[in-house]
Amino acid sequence: MKKNLPKILITLATVFYGMMPVIADLSHSHLLNPSWMPHAKFHLAWLLSTNSLLALFSLYLMWVEDRAVYAGFIGIIVMGGFWIAAFTRNLYGGLFSDPNLDVSNILGLHPNVFAFIFVSIFLVVGTYLQTKKLK
Repeated sequence: MKKNLPKILITLATVFYGMMPVIADLSHSHLLNPSWMPHAKFHLAWLLSTNSLLALFSLYLMWVEDRAVYAGFIGIIVMGGFWIAAFTRNLYGGLFSDPNLDVSNILGLHPNVFAFIFVSIFLVVGTYLQTKKLK
């Protein structure tokens, strides 16, 4: 188990970032929202597809090619995009969720931020441990 811990951490994070946004955003609050601009819907569909395909490729790299470090870095890049969007949202008028929806915070954090903190930690720790293991 300990031998595979880096891969397990990266895998859990990869499955989460590859699947959960699709499940959450393929809804009437996001992609299927009739009030959204069609061009914004296109960009969201593109983002969701790209992240899911990167997650599939990362799982292939990790479990078929034994390149877990590369898989971890791909995930860190995907999550880096989330954190850039999160920290710069005031510059472009972004919000974590639709203001018409009642979203309950978890320990004072928006659910996306709460979940992606763990995803990011799993990716960074898993990638670090895998890098250390290879040396």
